[in-house]
Amino acid sequence: MACSVPIYYLLHREAADGSENLLMEPDLASALVDATADPAWRAVRITFGRQVVLEGNELAAAIAERHAA
Repeated sequence: MACSVPIYYLLHREAADGSENLLMEPDLASALVDATADPAWRAVRITFGRQVVLEGNELAAAIAERHAA
């Protein structure tokens, strides 16, 4: 019997005090929007399953491009 498990994008965030937070996102566009939605959190990386989709300079560039559009 096959089992279907939904896979979401995960937005990994970090606060100034070092605490970490994860947000489940339905798609990459939503993850990029939420990456800057709350100024108390800094986006660290976006993953899909075990794969890192964006992090570091690539994440910063994608966020900037999203806000420019």
